[in-house]
Amino acid sequence: MEIKIKQLKKTVEVKASIKNLKKSYKFAKNMAEAEEKISEGNDELVLDYLDSIIEFVSDIAKLSKKEKEELEELEMEELMEVVSYIVAKLQGASDSDIKKAKENGEVGLAQESE
Repeated sequence: MEIKIKQLKKTVEVKASIKNLKKSYKFAKNMAEAEEKISEGNDELVLDYLDSIIEFVSDIAKLSKKEKEELEELEMEELMEVVSYIVAKLQGASDSDIKKAKENGEVGLAQESE
C-alpha cells in the first residue's frame, strides 16, 4: 500500500503484512497507556513517548537517517498527524476514509497528502 507522508514530501510503499498490522496495534496500545501516565503527571515518560513515535514511523516507512532527523523537526501536531495516518492505513482505512473522518472532525485520523 502507498503511504503518503506529506510532511516529509515522501511516498513509501508499505506492505500491509500481519507483522506491520501487529506493530500498529501494539504501538497504539502503548501510546494510549503512555498518554494516560503522562496525563497523570508522569513527565519522565515524555521523552520515551516521543522516541517511540519517531521509531515507529521510521521503522514502518523505512526512513533514512536524514529523513528521521526531518521527522524530528516536525511540530507535535504534524508528527501526530503522520503517525495516526500510518496507523489508520495499516488498520485498513483508505485515503478517502481518512479524509472523510478528518472532515467530520473524528480524532485520531490524519489526512493523506493532497
